[in-house]
Amino acid sequence: MSTNMTNHHRNLSSGTNPYVFVSYELDYFFGYVAVIDPAQDKIIRRIPVGSKPGPMCLNYQEDKLYVLNTAQDTVSIIDAYTFKVITTVQIDLGGPDRRPVSLFAASNANKVYVPTQGQMAISIIDTLTNEAEQVELWLHGSAYPFAFAGHPDSHYVSIACQSADNEQGIVTAISVDDDTVHQFGDGIELAFDRSHNPLTVHPDGKTQVTLGPTGMLTYTGTNNFGVSKSSSLLDNTVSGVYLDNGLLYCTSHEDKAYLKQFKNLSIDGQGNITYDQFKEIPSYKGQDKILASRSQSYIGVSVLPTTFPTGGLQIYDVHAASSRFVPLSYIGDFAFASDTKAYVGELTSLRPINVSTATALPAIPFGSDRIAIKNIVSGYSNRSL
Repeated sequence: MSTNMTNHHRNLSSGTNPYVFVSYELDYFFGYVAVIDPAQDKIIRRIPVGSKPGPMCLNYQEDKLYVLNTAQDTVSIIDAYTFKVITTVQIDLGGPDRRPVSLFAASNANKVYVPTQGQMAISIIDTLTNEAEQVELWLHGSAYPFAFAGHPDSHYVSIACQSADNEQGIVTAISVDDDTVHQFGDGIELAFDRSHNPLTVHPDGKTQVTLGPTGMLTYTGTNNFGVSKSSSLLDNTVSGVYLDNGLLYCTSHEDKAYLKQFKNLSIDGQGNITYDQFKEIPSYKGQDKILASRSQSYIGVSVLPTTFPTGGLQIYDVHAASSRFVPLSYIGDFAFASDTKAYVGELTSLRPINVSTATALPAIPFGSDRIAIKNIVSGYSNRSL
């Protein structure tokens, strides 16, 4: 893939797109994206896309929305302000019985990454030309990519891969400059739950954190790449988010009722692991998805119905170091639209949450009982969701 253009775009700045985008199916096949205006809590546009849409992402500037149509192996590219479909990109799967599984937009290059189930390769969409090219990962063993993480100050995008036969995991990275692939962590036995993203990156862009039953830290400097060490501090973690202030929040295994919080957990080029602070935050069994609000003042953790008859959303106030719980009859995907409002997917509707008061607001109906809500995004994320 040509990098002449992408390398001139390292100093991109993220936008502030105000809308919430929800992918959903009608009659379990026909695909749409609903555009929600948080000021009105109503659907202002329904955009037809491909069959069985699922994962979505916004680019770093937040002016383009990428929608993965899983039944057609395509990506719909939508103008995130006019809501018009710009084009549809076909993904080369390299064989039958394969499906694209997620999307990730780099923050420092004009590239969107698409992994394929059952294939040790990823497709990279050039966001300037809207053309896709496949890159082989050349992994040791049969492991397939499913999740990504990156950072504007890193030259690499990290990729989590899982064995087709068990939960054994491998982490690799791809250069945003020239698409070269680098595998790391040899000798460290990793395991992943592919329904959660185990990757996040320190705000300095030099420490890549891998979560799971065994946690791993990897140094990714500009010229010195790939020093990795396991850390028992990260054992029994599942997924996490690293904030710009150096705080790392990690969800725990489904039978654990706490979150882990670190301050400046990192590794240097010589393999030395350091951190300033560690504590456990009371939470609930059944922790699922973890996200930070736009200004990173709040952490949200969706909780599946394990401890309680119903699930809900845990809202943790980063500054006050306190949390509240919003019980919900159904908990699907969720996203923060701002520091004042979050949205949770229900079976056939969308539930707004007042973040400051931790209360559920009236649901936004989608108009049919034959609807299945899939993915919810609002704003750019430096991890695939």
